[in-house]
Amino acid sequence: MSIVEDAKKGIITEEMKVVAAQEGVTEDFIRRGIASGQIVIPVSPYRKVKLCGIGSGLRTKVNCSVGTSTDIVDVDMEVEKVKAGERAGADTIME
Repeated sequence: MSIVEDAKKGIITEEMKVVAAQEGVTEDFIRRGIASGQIVIPVSPYRKVKLCGIGSGLRTKVNCSVGTSTDIVDVDMEVEKVKAGERAGADTIME
């Protein structure tokens, strides 16, 4: 079952509890926000991720975006972007 399906059924998941504690809001606030499509918690079945909530009523998040393109392929520069994002305290790093 997905986090959204759980939220719509009134179930508060461990992810919702973690995000509520991080944000200083109630677990039900997070559950209702997910159920209504106003909040998301990005997760991945393929890698361990730092849980965070994104959406209405939550603090602003900073994303570090990395990746090459057909115009610029410089892996070393992309690695430096990741390091800079980590040093700056980015909430997420995505490719």
